[in-house]
Amino acid sequence: MVEGLALAGMPRDESLALLGRAGVLDPDREGWYSHQALLDTLREACGRYGEGALRAAGRAIPVGSRFPPEVDTLERALLTLDIAYQVNHRGGRIGHYTCKPLGPRRMEIYCDNPYGCELDQGILETLLAHHAPAEKPPSLSHQRGTGCRKEGHRACVYHIEW
Repeated sequence: MVEGLALAGMPRDESLALLGRAGVLDPDREGWYSHQALLDTLREACGRYGEGALRAAGRAIPVGSRFPPEVDTLERALLTLDIAYQVNHRGGRIGHYTCKPLGPRRMEIYCDNPYGCELDQGILETLLAHHAPAEKPPSLSHQRGTGCRKEGHRACVYHIEW
């Protein structure tokens, strides 16, 4: 998260200070921390640096997260996204990423987690960048007609084509 926020222009020491105020002192990449502390830090970072900071943090998450070793295609990355999400969290009600194939090279992702649109979009953008085949640029679209967490709905829905 600190690395992702740095990509959005937030100095590392400021990110660490925000985490410290949320109770996370001297964070370690392999450590486990309060989910609420992370949410509080992201909310404050968004207030200071805008929604782009959340998207940048989201882009960094797949890079530092544990994915099963057999994940070598975009479809596998999307279908194992919830597994990776659950493995990288423990305890509490954290929600899910539910993926539903819509046809060849088309997927719907239902995101009912507490992180919000921008962070999820950043995560999905990194998965697309790392796993989509080169012959056709992938597309990611937020399906606003199905609701949005910004508008008080439980989840956001995305469509991906590649």
